[in-house]
This record gives sequence, C-alpha cells and structure tokens, in this order.
Amino acid sequence: MSERWHTDKWFVSPFNFSGEVTAGTSLPKSLTIHDVTLRDGEQQAGVFFTKEEKLRVAKLLDRAKVDEIEVGSPGIYPQDMEAIRELVAASLDAKLFAWCRNQKRDIAAAKECSSWGVTIELPASSIMIDEIYSTNMDEMVSTVAENVDYAKSEGLQVTLLLVDSTRSDLRTLERIVREICRPCANIALSDTFGVAIPQAVAYLVRKARGWTDKPISIHCHNDFGLATANTLAAVAAGASSAHVTVNTLGERAGNTSLGEVALGAKLLMGVDVNLRFNELYRLSKTVGDLSGFKVPPNKPIVGSNVFNVESAQSALWFAKSEKGIYAFPFSRDLIGHPELKMTLSKKSGPLNLKMKITEFGLNIDESRYPEILGKIYEKSVEKNGPLTDDEFLGILEDLGLYRFKQEDLMRA
Repeated sequence: MSERWHTDKWFVSPFNFSGEVTAGTSLPKSLTIHDVTLRDGEQQAGVFFTKEEKLRVAKLLDRAKVDEIEVGSPGIYPQDMEAIRELVAASLDAKLFAWCRNQKRDIAAAKECSSWGVTIELPASSIMIDEIYSTNMDEMVSTVAENVDYAKSEGLQVTLLLVDSTRSDLRTLERIVREICRPCANIALSDTFGVAIPQAVAYLVRKARGWTDKPISIHCHNDFGLATANTLAAVAAGASSAHVTVNTLGERAGNTSLGEVALGAKLLMGVDVNLRFNELYRLSKTVGDLSGFKVPPNKPIVGSNVFNVESAQSALWFAKSEKGIYAFPFSRDLIGHPELKMTLSKKSGPLNLKMKITEFGLNIDESRYPEILGKIYEKSVEKNGPLTDDEFLGILEDLGLYRFKQEDLMRA
C-alpha cells in the first residue's frame, strides 16, 4: 500500500489530505529550506560557534541538501566573512547568505566574501520603526531602494526580512510590502517574538500574497511553542520558503525546528522538500554537541528516546505491526536514527521481555516470564527508573537463567 499518508516509511493521518481540510490552502509545489542556525541560532544566549565549527555545521547542512544557509554577519564579524569565503571555496551546493543591516557597508562586506545572497533586516511594526530603529517610512523607502539596487548591481540575491511583522498593522505592512519590498527577490514575514497563532500567520501570508507577486518566506520564533505550527500554517497559505534552525536554536525560546518543518511539510502536507532526511539525526547531535545545548531525549524527530519502547502498550503496537511502522509515525531509518531501543521497567509486559530476551539471543521458557517481570517491577520501583542491560542480566543470573560473560560486562 502506498498513499500520501501511508508508505513503507511513514503512516500519518489520512484526514490531513481530505478535500475539506485542504480546501482553501495554497500549498507550494516545493518548500525551500533556508537554515539560519549559524546566524539566528547563534543568537541564542550562551551559544557561540567558532569559524571552524561554522564550517563543520555548514558542510553537514549541505550534506543534508539544505537549500540555503545563512552563515552569519560578515559586516559585523570578521570570522563570519572568513567562514563564508572558505565555504564558497568548498563549492557547496547550498546557496550561502549573509545577514545585513540596511546599510551599504554590510552589503559590501557580503559581496567581498562572495556570498550568493543577502538577508536585509527591516523593521515592520510602528514600535520597531519609530522607537527601536529610530527611522520612518519615507526614509526606509529611500534607503532600502538604494541598498537593494546596490546589492543587485553586485549580483546578490536579496531577501528583505520584515522584523515584527505579526505585531504590525495591515496598513503599515501593506505599504512596506507594496512599496519598500518592490525591488527585492523575496519577502520574509517574521513572527519575531513568537506571538501569533497559526490562523493569524496564515492570514498574514494570504494578505501579503495579495499585495505582491514576490515569493513569501516565513520566519518564526518559538516563545509560545508555536513556531513549527505557525511555519506549516504559512506554508499551507502559500509561503514557499521556511527559515529554520537545527534543534530550534535561536533567541529566547528559539526559532523553528528544521526537522519538524521538513518532515511536517513532506509527510503531513505532501509538499516536496529537497532534503536528505536520513542526515537529520546526525546533524542534530553534532549541533547539540557544538552549541552546548544538548537535545532533549524526547525532542520531536531527532530525540534519542523517540524510538525507545518501554511500556507494555508500546511493545504490543510494535510487535503486532508491519516493520514497526504502525507503532511510530515514521521509520527510524528515514531520519537516520541509529537504533530502536527496548527498555525494561515497571511499565513493561511479556512482549517487552520477549523482545529483550531475543535481543540477547537467549532461550528462556515463557513460563518463567511472570517471575522475571516481578523482579523487573521490584527493581524498577526500587531505583525509580528503567533497568540497564546489566541489571536485567543480573536478574536472570539470580534466577539461574543466565551466566555472565566478559562481553556482557563490556556491553553494560
């Protein structure tokens, strides 16, 4: 069987593709992944990437077939200029972007290091325009036109990132999109403080698409835990590019998750995503190690525990399913997860035990299972947690069902 919602790699809800659900959506044929881990992700308090680390992460992003990589701010940080230069020399497939203030010198720095494109940040709400950036609409019309023309004359692709779009008003936002963004190649609406709900983000994308024929990107933050939902809502409304970070790194509560958006768009919405999904787990682990922000074990898509089976119910689902696909929304090899782990605790049942015994290549009569499970329960309650393999084998040894070998001690 192979449907959009059910293949040998995933099994999601068929209701996602119901005509009544998809009515009124404007899904793009494909979604461009614009990764900002090395720029916006680095703005997470406590995160700092050296030039060498940026090179390593960028190459992994390229290996995963991410479309665009925002490497940093060469107009501010010399290390970012050097990083972009070296990545250009490495001939990556991904298009490299530099983040710029609305200043000619930042754009000149991007050109100097041979960046493919620039993301120029603009205020888009009254409080940002008047009080934070201390400018006005007329000044922005003039300076943006001049700077975008300069960037284009230097062969740079230009995206205008509209800061605080979701706290703006329609009249201000419409004028910015219609007038100020006219010369750029791409417009990125930003839920800078993560304060919108999915319906509001979809509404703004539809409005923006009515004001311009430029491609719309979406850039969301995660302050209310809605970054992924808001990004997918934007895609449903016609946004064709998503700004994401690995492991949701970013200011405050972070940005939008690369893995969640990429798999969500592909598996839940049927949108083509040019990504090697089987690189996601390795990429996540590497960025977690380099950033110092370890990935929570239950992190969606890339958490180390998402393919752990511990409860009796989960074991039943897994044991009775074809290739385990009914027990999980997608297969572990789809995202490059290294293993499915069977864990024993007070929550486990006979099927868990049987699979664990099989894992060790043992042959124990099922009549002994109740006794073994009783010991597992006692040990799990005593330590207030699951058993290690060493502890499980110790129970079997105490019951005269197993004898420790040297390789078991090494494994434990």
